[in-house]
Amino acid sequence: MLFCAAIWFAPYSLLAQENNAGGREAGFEIQFVIGEWPPMLTETMPGFGKHSERVRQIFAEMGYRVKFVFLSWQRAFELTRRGDYVATFSWLSSKDRMAQFHIPTQPIAHAKQVGFYKKSRFPDGLEVNGFDDLLTLGIRPIGVSSYWYEEEFAKRNIDAEIAANTESAWRFLDAERADILFEEEEVGWLDMANFLGEEVVDAFGTTEPLTTDDMFILFSRNHPHGERLSQEFDAFMLTDRGQEFCQKWAICVRDAGNLRTPDLKDVPKMQTPSADAATSQGAQGTN
Repeated sequence: MLFCAAIWFAPYSLLAQENNAGGREAGFEIQFVIGEWPPMLTETMPGFGKHSERVRQIFAEMGYRVKFVFLSWQRAFELTRRGDYVATFSWLSSKDRMAQFHIPTQPIAHAKQVGFYKKSRFPDGLEVNGFDDLLTLGIRPIGVSSYWYEEEFAKRNIDAEIAANTESAWRFLDAERADILFEEEEVGWLDMANFLGEEVVDAFGTTEPLTTDDMFILFSRNHPHGERLSQEFDAFMLTDRGQEFCQKWAICVRDAGNLRTPDLKDVPKMQTPSADAATSQGAQGTN
C-alpha cells in the first residue's frame, strides 16, 4: 500500500511508465469488499462514506480506479482472507489478523471508542477508563456480535448482552436493559439518531475515549496482488503527496521517516486489470 523515497521510489516510477503506456491509465481497477458503517462506509452517502473517499483518493493518486462491493462484515472479512477479493477496510489490527492478512504500516483512520449510556440511568455521568471498570462498577454492557470488544468481555468473564445487529443493540440500550454500549464516537451518534430518532440524542451521554486505535486496509495473503498492493500503499503514503493526505486527515504514523522502505523487487508485478475483478451483488461503481 505505500511508496518510499530514493531507490524504492522505483516502483512508483514503474506505475507512471505503465500509465504512459496505457496500462493503468486504461482503467486498472481494484475491488474492495466492505460493510456498512456509516458515516465511514455506506452505500447511501456521496463517495460511499469518509473512509471510502480516502481510499479512492489515495489509490487514484497511485494510478488505480476503485470499486466498492458492499457485503456483510463477516463475508467481507472471509472473502478477503481466502483471496476472492484483494482487500477490505476499515479494520483494527491484531496478532490473528496479522497472520491472516498483509496489514500496512500506515493506517487510513483513527477510531475513538467511547461508551454510550442513558443520562437518566447515570445522572452524574459515568467514568469508565477500561473494561475492568465494568466489573468494579457492576455495569452491564450490550454489544454487537463479532465486534472487537467481545474478546475483551470474554477475557474478563463480563456478563454482556450480545445483539445480532447494531440497531438491536441501540434499542436494547434505550430500553435500559443494559447500561453501556461501546462504539466509535462519530458512528455512534449517527446510529443513535438514525435508529432511535434525533429527538432522543440529548438523553444520552458518553464516557471519555476508552481507546483511540488505528484502522487499516487488510490485504489478502491469498490473492495474487495482495502483497504488492499493500507495499505500494505503504510506499505511496511516505511520499510528499501521501504525507499531505495523512496530515489532512491527522493519521500520520509517528517517526514515519524512520520506517523501513518497502522492498518491491521480489514481489510479483500485477499483470492484467481483470485479475482483480470479481462479481458480486452489491458492487458499486467507481467513486
